[in-house]
Amino acid sequence: MKKFKVIGKPISHSKSPKIFNFIFKYLKIKAIYKSKEISNINDFKNFIGRCKHDGVAGCNITMPYKQKLHSIIDGQDKIAKLTKSINCIKIDKKNIIGYNNDYYGFKQLISINKVDIKKTNNIVLGSGGSARTVILYLIQNNAKNIIILSRNKDTSLEIIKDFKSLGKKTTISLFCEHTGYENYNLINCTPIGLKKDTEKNILSQITRIHFNVIIDINYIYESDFSDLSYKKIITGEDMFIFQALKSLDIWFESKISDKLDYKKIKELIC
Repeated sequence: MKKFKVIGKPISHSKSPKIFNFIFKYLKIKAIYKSKEISNINDFKNFIGRCKHDGVAGCNITMPYKQKLHSIIDGQDKIAKLTKSINCIKIDKKNIIGYNNDYYGFKQLISINKVDIKKTNNIVLGSGGSARTVILYLIQNNAKNIIILSRNKDTSLEIIKDFKSLGKKTTISLFCEHTGYENYNLINCTPIGLKKDTEKNILSQITRIHFNVIIDINYIYESDFSDLSYKKIITGEDMFIFQALKSLDIWFESKISDKLDYKKIKELIC
């Protein structure tokens, strides 16, 4: 029986085991998927090192470890290299290869919900691995303007340095540098809702803006945007499900996800 895991801290909120074990049962695949909370980076590195020997065939990686894998695995896909963020690994006897499936998940979220990014100013909240993934997608799909709003100026400036040359049709800047834009989307890539009030104070900077769409990539906890003005909120269920389906295709080296009913899977987490 193949073994798969989701790794992070905290991890008790994750619905990955529920989804994957449902899929394995539905497709009659002899496999099991469990969550594993790892408390520190040393334990994380040790766990990854043992995976080959413990018969683990693949893992999903969540916060705070998405940007901690590059130096301890054998290879990574192009998106993972660009974003410096990995949320899926495939393991065999010889290699551990990392993938960024969040990019694909976010792409599907934008498509399904028909979000306009090309004619709007897009404020990205956060500057971690998920924010890097979202920003790369926005740039590669000709978003109009990208404005980074984060507590960490250094990581925000690093994103601008890494990505500025990639988009000829997109401007990218820090929130404190911009003035006078209208027509906004907000994309939350922080753990508001999961970590109560850790990012709440940063929202006070954007209370005067009326947003067309707020995209909250969280899918478990309802984030509090009550102080903001907006037409519509889109939560992260679509992104979560599609990155999971992409993991399946990678682990089993086939389009196994084509055999699944997306609506049934979504019902499991909604």
